[in-house]
Amino acid sequence: MNNSPARRLPVGLVGAWALLTGPTGNPVHSMVVAGCALGGGVGALLLAPPDWTSWQLMLAVVLAVDLIGGLAAGALASGGSDRRWGRTTSARLLVIGAHVVHPALAVLLFSARWEWGLLLFLTMAGAVLLLPRVPADLAVAVALAATTIALTLASTAFGGPPDGLTWVAVAYLLKLVVAGVVGRGAADAGPGPSAGSRRKSAVG
Repeated sequence: MNNSPARRLPVGLVGAWALLTGPTGNPVHSMVVAGCALGGGVGALLLAPPDWTSWQLMLAVVLAVDLIGGLAAGALASGGSDRRWGRTTSARLLVIGAHVVHPALAVLLFSARWEWGLLLFLTMAGAVLLLPRVPADLAVAVALAATTIALTLASTAFGGPPDGLTWVAVAYLLKLVVAGVVGRGAADAGPGPSAGSRRKSAVG
C-alpha cells in the first residue's frame, strides 16, 4: 500500500498558478504559459473597440489571460485531458459549470446573441463529456472536426462574434476542446530521449 502523502498545491497566487500550469509543470512550461497569458491580455486590449467601458476592458483582459494561458497549459504534457477535464463525470460537470461564464459574459456584457453563446457552450460541454471516451488515436481528429464546424457556425451564423471579441470563440474552443487531447497525446508520448541516451545509442 502506498503511504506517501498526497501532493497538495500551494495556496494563494502560487496555488492558482499551479492550478493553471499543472503541479508538475517545469519552469519552461510555466514561462510558455505566462508568455501566452500575457500576450492574450495585451491582444485583448489592442482589439478592444474605443467605446468599451473600463469594466468591459478589464473583463476582456481577464478572459483573454484565462483562455490563452489555459490553452497553452492544456496543450502541455502536464495539463492534458485528465487534468483539464477531470477523471470523473462529476469533475467534468464542474468544468462545464465553471466555463459557462465565458459565453455568458459575452452575451450579457458585450451584446453577443444568446444563440452564439449557446453554440460555444454546447460544443464545449459535449467535448468535455464525450471526448474522454473517444480512443486516443481518434480524439485529436474528432476534436479538430468538432472545433472546425463550431467555429464556422460561430463566425457565420447568429450574428457572428461581438466587436472586439472575435478571438473568444477560437480561444474558448481550442482551450476546452483541442488543447486537452493534444496534452493527452503529449503525456502519452512522454519526454523524448535525453542527449546522453542518444549518444549511448549511437555508440552502441
